[in-house]
Amino acid sequence: MNLKKNAWISSKSFFKWTWRKRYYSSTATTLKVPNINDNLSSFKKLKYPESMFVYCNDVAKDISDTVSEHLTKKYGNKKIEIIEANPGPCLITQHLLEKTNYNICIYENNYNVFKEFLMAVNSKYGNRIKINHGNFLLLWKFGFQDRMDRGDRVSKFLSSIGTPQQPWNQENPSLKIIASLPNKKFMNYLIYSFIFQTGLMVYGRPEFYLLLSPSVFKRYSCKPIIDSKYYKTQTILFQSIFDIESLKTYPRKAFFPPHISKSGSKNVRFKELKEADDKYMVLAKVVGRREILNPEGLTEDLLKPFWYFVKHHTLSRKNFVIPMLEQWIPGCGPYFIAQGYTIFTQFGDLTPPQILQLFLKFISLPEFNDSPFLNSMESRIVKLLPSLQITPEDSIIEQSENNSSIDLEEYNNKDN
Repeated sequence: MNLKKNAWISSKSFFKWTWRKRYYSSTATTLKVPNINDNLSSFKKLKYPESMFVYCNDVAKDISDTVSEHLTKKYGNKKIEIIEANPGPCLITQHLLEKTNYNICIYENNYNVFKEFLMAVNSKYGNRIKINHGNFLLLWKFGFQDRMDRGDRVSKFLSSIGTPQQPWNQENPSLKIIASLPNKKFMNYLIYSFIFQTGLMVYGRPEFYLLLSPSVFKRYSCKPIIDSKYYKTQTILFQSIFDIESLKTYPRKAFFPPHISKSGSKNVRFKELKEADDKYMVLAKVVGRREILNPEGLTEDLLKPFWYFVKHHTLSRKNFVIPMLEQWIPGCGPYFIAQGYTIFTQFGDLTPPQILQLFLKFISLPEFNDSPFLNSMESRIVKLLPSLQITPEDSIIEQSENNSSIDLEEYNNKDN
């Protein structure tokens, strides 16, 4: 895996728990030291944590500087609002508020644990900070519950953002979000939210600064052929919607809860990434692709067919393009041979933009409307949640680990 060479290098003493001393050395007059050591022990008991935060002040400052540098290049000194998910002791928050004029909307899952930190920061920057109790990274779970009982948990949760729903293709991203992800569930949710135009993505095109494990970053940033064993359905869908780049890497020991290594031979072929997960976290910039929706290409009406097209044909990356498409439209091979494909071209050889163009060509064929493709898509959706049988967005619930794109099983998969 090609992690950036500017990995955070320091002595073993860097990893000692010294963040409290460093953090309060510059803010002692404003913030008192909360006693949270005992409370933090509860995080260690969670085998599959649902939140993560930075607890090394030096790392938090560097993350803050890197994020503000990228935002300043785009927005200058304009006052913007940032959403920060689960800041914990608010180290990144504090540095951003000191260094910039940004407003910050916080969502903290463990509010009671970090209440004193949150209140201390709020007392100093009250007019620039908004604190909400809840886990922003569990939007996928709230959405699933809403579909099951017709609830409105997601809309209520996001109402505190204060940003109206905005078109995707406006010039600047409407949401700027910072979060440390303990697993890949939120990444899968982003795909679902865009494809089915629900939840977070209806508020406009986002700009994320995400701290990811190397295995998660690789999963969503890898390329066909050279990264073939990682290149899956999720990869294709995610890169069709978002641009992702690595900015920096930081030591895993600067984050809490600590990483729990999984033993066993189940994922031997991913051994190098699992080992990297013990060492680093990757600061990644993820931005929604402005041009993904356009009248001449992919429109909102085509999002679900595109999702199904990718999901169905990339169950195996070795699926051959022309034979697979001829299952829908017999004799359509010459159309695609004229486009440069051969009978040996595999879906796993194509980049996400190439797969999108393949889809657009496929649906433009005169025989498409008479093909069984759309009926197959609708039938698959109905089978997934027969008790509801309402809308195609319920198709999120089914798929396996090896080939899923966005589904409940994938969300709950504990092999992260």
